[in-house]
Amino acid sequence: MIGGLRFALARARAAATPLLTLGVVSALAALLLVAVVALIGTVETREARSALAAATGDRGRIVLTVDAGVSADEVADAAADAVADAGAAGALAIAADDGAVVLTPDLDRITGAQAVALVDGLAGLRDAVEEATGDRPQESGGLRDTLAGVGDGLEARRGPTAVALGLLGLLTAVVVGAVALESVRARESETRLLRARGARRRDLVWLAALESAIVAVAGGLAGAFLGVLVAGIWGAAPAGALVPPAVAVGIAAVVATVVAVATARGAERGSARARAVADIGLIVLLAVVTALAVWQFVQSGTPVVERGDGGSTLDPLVAVAPALALGLAALIAVALATPIARAIGAAFAPGRAVSPTTPLRLASRRPARHALSITVVAFAIGTITVAGAYHASLTALGDAPEALRVGADLKVGTIPEDVVAADVAAVGAPDAAMLARPMSAQGADQRIPILAVQAPQLGAVMLDADGTIDPAALGAELTLPETSAVLEDDTFSLTLVAPAGEPVEFDGELIPQGSPAFNGRATVVSSAGAVATFGFSNADLSVIEDDDGNTFTDLEVRDEETYTFELPSDDEWSLAALAIAYHPLGHVPGGGEISEVSSGGVTVDLTEFRPAAGTPGVVDVTDAGIGFAPEASEGQPYSQAVATGIPPAVPTVITAQLAASLSLEVGDSIALEVIKPEFEADFEIVDVVPVLPGSTTGEGMLVDLGTVSTASPFDVVPTQVWLSTEDPGAIAAAVSAEFPQTVTIVADPRSAENAAGTAAAFFLAAAGAVVLAVVVLVLRRTRSRADSRELALFAVMGLGRRRASRLRAQEDLFAVAMGAVGGIAAGAATAWLIVAPLVRAAYGSVPESYPIVLRADPLVLLLVVLAAVGVFAVIVATVRAPARLAPLMREDE
Repeated sequence: MIGGLRFALARARAAATPLLTLGVVSALAALLLVAVVALIGTVETREARSALAAATGDRGRIVLTVDAGVSADEVADAAADAVADAGAAGALAIAADDGAVVLTPDLDRITGAQAVALVDGLAGLRDAVEEATGDRPQESGGLRDTLAGVGDGLEARRGPTAVALGLLGLLTAVVVGAVALESVRARESETRLLRARGARRRDLVWLAALESAIVAVAGGLAGAFLGVLVAGIWGAAPAGALVPPAVAVGIAAVVATVVAVATARGAERGSARARAVADIGLIVLLAVVTALAVWQFVQSGTPVVERGDGGSTLDPLVAVAPALALGLAALIAVALATPIARAIGAAFAPGRAVSPTTPLRLASRRPARHALSITVVAFAIGTITVAGAYHASLTALGDAPEALRVGADLKVGTIPEDVVAADVAAVGAPDAAMLARPMSAQGADQRIPILAVQAPQLGAVMLDADGTIDPAALGAELTLPETSAVLEDDTFSLTLVAPAGEPVEFDGELIPQGSPAFNGRATVVSSAGAVATFGFSNADLSVIEDDDGNTFTDLEVRDEETYTFELPSDDEWSLAALAIAYHPLGHVPGGGEISEVSSGGVTVDLTEFRPAAGTPGVVDVTDAGIGFAPEASEGQPYSQAVATGIPPAVPTVITAQLAASLSLEVGDSIALEVIKPEFEADFEIVDVVPVLPGSTTGEGMLVDLGTVSTASPFDVVPTQVWLSTEDPGAIAAAVSAEFPQTVTIVADPRSAENAAGTAAAFFLAAAGAVVLAVVVLVLRRTRSRADSRELALFAVMGLGRRRASRLRAQEDLFAVAMGAVGGIAAGAATAWLIVAPLVRAAYGSVPESYPIVLRADPLVLLLVVLAAVGVFAVIVATVRAPARLAPLMREDE
C-alpha cells in the first residue's frame, strides 16, 4: 500500500535532480511556445493595422444614424458592449455625435485576433443596439467589409505559421517527454522493489504521473509567465489569456502520459522480445499516421481548410504533417546509425589505433543511448533547412503574385458604355496603354475565360509574371497582319449606297418604303499591327416636338453618302474589314453596298475581300464593290467582309492547364460560343503559356482585340484599360477623379511584406529547435553513474583521462553527425513537399497554374547549419573524465 504525504515527499526528494531538470525544461519549453505565439500575433497585428490605416473614407468606419428621440450616448454604449461581447473591447474608437455614432479602428490598440473577431461581431451590431435601446439605427460604412478582407488574409497566412508551430510543438513534446523519462529511470529499482512488496501497478503509475505533472505544470506556468514578459519587452502583441495555461497544461499532459507509460512498462521485468515488438508497432503506427497526414497536406496545401458554411478552420493533422515527416526521418536516422557505425568501424578495423574504431563500435552497440541526441539534432537541422528554403522561396517570389493578379502597373476596369476607353487611357499621360475586353466562352463542361487585348501593346504593358511569359513575343504572334488593301494616304473614303426598298401594298395602294437605315464600320490595320475602327451611318436621328409639347423621333435616311476618315499619320495602314448592320430604328428591309473606296486618289481593290467566317446575312463581292444584305435579328448583327490575310480562325494563346483540360495543342482549332457579345467563332492555338496575368485564376485564352472584332458580328467594346507607368498611384488618383465610375486596381505593396512576415514563425521555430537541442545535448553530456564508471574503466585500462574523454566525445560526435546528415536530408525532402503550397497560401492570391520554384541560398544555409552543428559539437566534446577513479571502480565490492 502506497500512501501518505510524507512518503510522496520523500520519494520526490530521492529523484530531486531529474524532477528539477524536468521543471526547468518545462519552463523553457513553455517560454519558447508562448513567446513564439505572441510574436506571431505581433506580425498579424502589424498587418491588420497597416491594412486598416490604408482604408480611407467609408471603408474605414461604421456610422449608426439614430432618430432624433434616441440618445446617441446610449447607442454608443450599446455598440461598445457589442464590440466587447465579440472579444474586441477597446479595438474600436466609438464617438457619439448629433444623431450619429461613428465606429473607427483604434490603430494603437486593435490586434489581428480582434480584427478577425470583429467580422462576425459587427454583423449583429444593429440587433444589439436595438435590443439595448429599443430603436433600430441605420448603418452605413464599409468597415466590416474591410475587416473581412483583413481577416481573410490573416486566416490564409495562419496556415504557414501553424506548420511552424507544429514543428516547434512536436520537438518540444519529444524533449519534454525524454526529460520526463529520466525521473522514471532514476527510480526504476525503487519501483520494482515496491511492486515486489505488494504495491499495485496502478498506484505506482498514478503516483509517478501526478508527481511529474505537478512539476511540469509549475515549470510550464513559470515559463509561460516569462514568455509573456519577453513578448512584452519585445513589443509583441500579448498572447491570448488562455494561451499560457493551455501551454502549461499541454506540457503536463505530455509528461504525465510519458511517465505513466514508462512506469507501467518498467514496474515489472517483461520480455525483451515483447517490448521490441511493441516498439516496432509504435513506429509502424507513427509511419501510418505520418503518411495520412502528409497525404492530407498534399491534398489541402495548407492547414487552413474551408468549412461547409463558407468559413475556415485549422486542421491539426495537416498542421503537424511536416513535423511528423521530420520526426519519422529522425527515427530513420536513428535506425541507420547502427549499420553505418558498424560499416565505418569495419573500414578502420585494420588500424591499431583506439580511435575511431572503438567509438564507432560503442555507438553501434548501444543505439538507444544516442537516439534522443540524433532525433533532436535532426529536428533542429531539418527545421533550419525548411525555414531557409521557405524564406528564400518567398523572397524570390517577391511582388510577382500581385503583378500577376493585376497584370500591369495599373488596371482600370468596369468602364461604362458612355465612356470611351481610349479617353480613360489618356488620363495622366502613362508610359503606355492597352485596351482590353474580358469575355468568356461556353465549353463542353466549363466556362472558358477569354481576354481580348490590343496585341501590339502587350510587350509594353503586360507584366511578364516574374519571367514566366514573354508578352512581346505573345503580341507578335497575335497581331493582325497587314493586308493587300493598302491605303496610300492619311485619309480614305468610301461610299455607302442604300437603294430604296420595294413598295408595300396597302389597301390596294403601293406605298413607297424609302431606303433602309444602316450602321457601318470600317476596320483598318497598321504595318505595326495597330487596329482602328471607324463607324458611319446613313441615318440621322432627331427629336421633334409638336405644338402640344409631345415629342417623337424622326429618322432621316439618305440613299447614298460618301464618308471620309482621317488615319493616324505615324504609320502605314491597310483596309482589313468592312461591315454593315441595320440601324436599331430602321425598319425598311433591303440591302446596301459599299463602293468607291479610295485613299490618296487611288482606288482600293475590294475584289479580294471575302465574307467573314460565320458572318450573318449575305455578303456579295463584285467588281463594283461589296453588297450586303444584313440579318434582321436581335442586336442588329453586322454582315462583314474581310480582306485577304485576315485569319479565318482567331489566333489564340492558351494556358497549359486549360489546354490540357480541352485536349488542345499548338496548331489545333476549337469552335466556341462566346458570351456577351454572343457569337460563334473558331480559335486557333498558336502558343501555350503557364499562366495568364490579369485573369482571376491565371487561366484562360488570350486573343487580339482587333482580330476578335473581325470575327464578331457585334461591336467588341473595350471595358478595361491596362497602363504602364512609373507612378501608378498618381495615375489611379487622376483616373478616379475624372472617371469616378471606373474601378482602378493597383498591386498592393503590402502583399509581399505580409507574406514574408510568415517566415518569422519558421525562423522562431528553428531557433527554438536549436535551443531545445542544446538543452538535450547538455543534459546528455552530464554524466550518470554508469557513464562515469565507463569513463573510469577506460582511463584505468590504459587510455588515461584525456584519451578516455576523447573516446566518449568521438562517440557523441558521431551521433551529432548522424543527426545533422539526417536533418539535412529530411529538411530538404520536407521543404520540397511543403514550401510551394505554403508560399502559395501565404500570398493567398497565387493561381494554382503559376509555378512556384523551391529556392534556397546555399551559402547562407550552409553557414547557419555549420554554426548550429559547431555549437552541438562543442557541447558534446567538452565531456571530462571523473576526478576520482578508484571509488567508481570499487562500487561493486
